[in-house]
Amino acid sequence: MVLGAGVAGLVTARVLSEHYDEVVVVERDELPDRPGHRRFVPQSHHAHGLLGSGRRVLVGLFPGLSAELAAGGALTPGSNDPAMGDRSLFLVRGETTIRIPAWWSAGFGASRILLEHAIRARVRALPNVTVLDRTPATGLLTDRSRRLVTGVRTPGEDLGGDLVVDASGRNSPLPEWLERIGYRPPARSVVHSDVRYVSVVTEPDPSFDPEWLAILGGQAESGSSVGGVVLRVEHGLLHISFGSIARGGPVPADLAELRGFADRLTAPVVAEALRRSTPTGPIRAFRVRSNTRRHYDRTREMPEGVLALGDAASAANPIYGQGMSVAALSAAALGRVLAAGDDAGFGRRAARAIAATSGAAWRLALGEDLRYGCRTEGVRPSWTARFGEGYRNRLERAAALDPEVAAAFNDVLNLHRPLSSLGSPRIARRVLRPLRDRDPGPLSATVAAVLGVA
Repeated sequence: MVLGAGVAGLVTARVLSEHYDEVVVVERDELPDRPGHRRFVPQSHHAHGLLGSGRRVLVGLFPGLSAELAAGGALTPGSNDPAMGDRSLFLVRGETTIRIPAWWSAGFGASRILLEHAIRARVRALPNVTVLDRTPATGLLTDRSRRLVTGVRTPGEDLGGDLVVDASGRNSPLPEWLERIGYRPPARSVVHSDVRYVSVVTEPDPSFDPEWLAILGGQAESGSSVGGVVLRVEHGLLHISFGSIARGGPVPADLAELRGFADRLTAPVVAEALRRSTPTGPIRAFRVRSNTRRHYDRTREMPEGVLALGDAASAANPIYGQGMSVAALSAAALGRVLAAGDDAGFGRRAARAIAATSGAAWRLALGEDLRYGCRTEGVRPSWTARFGEGYRNRLERAAALDPEVAAAFNDVLNLHRPLSSLGSPRIARRVLRPLRDRDPGPLSATVAAVLGVA
């Protein structure tokens, strides 16, 4: 039994289909038959990224997914689309621009709704998976001892199952349901980031053909609490999102005001993308006040037969674009525990595997949130989450000029390696070398202009 038919729930259902005779996905929303937004997923109107680690899981679970997305208009590695070319992703933080070749991250140039639609169609086609939409789960079923969860309640009927996986998102009801049956909810770590988004999908002017594939960060000044993201998505469109964090304040939702806001407070390359394109729909606003990590792996008493993953277990700051990848990685971790075949202590081992998988993303996001002065509760930052501001700035500056540092930085951003790897002796030596001693190599005109090394 899987609660939620978003990316987390769908990928989990795919993993469970290899280990159970029947898998039922329960979703309160009405699911569209084509790429489309859903009532209970307002965040789908905003830019979503799929990291290289998440892509690796998805193409492993769904062979042919890249081709299907390309057929839907997406840019994919190896698609031979001229819009992909040798373009790169650029991380822009004030005067520092880090170029990341697209083949390093190997993600998809696609909106969340297209990616989710493709995965949903594949999961619905599995012979032992049933997807029930417009079916909200309202509570847990248990045996008489309440030590074993045996299914979920819905308005129409009780649905039984050997395992319930909550993949319902950051507003998960599972802690409340556990209290109802006599268990303490898990301890929480909370970061009050107060993220405000404004997003719009645009069609670029015919004369606008930039060398970038995506712009990340988009800050006018390093350390600014306001930035922008521009992603090339399907059919040649741009998905442009502006965000503020902590003290950043609101972002205007009127086009003229938004253009002025972009000119003043974001990197020029982001402002140019908005100025040289035309909206295809309304400007959408969204706000996330806090981010929560629920420590199911530390809970001493927990009934068997129930787990949480994805944002239901660890919902980091969405501005960093980790959510879909963490969900895919967590589902894969659950699959490895199931493949081990030992039922003794399964719930605790699975919870620990899921927590370990999502922990790297949480620490990476936490380090950035602390950088912006976000207030926290129940948070115990490790030393890796507290990289000194000076080292962080120097690392990013070095990554702009040093391919080895850039590659290490990219591996961390894509969750291939832990944050601690950026403090390894080899990388630290390269970070701390005088910047003037480096050979920047064949930098693009965009990077050279930003760095002043042309």
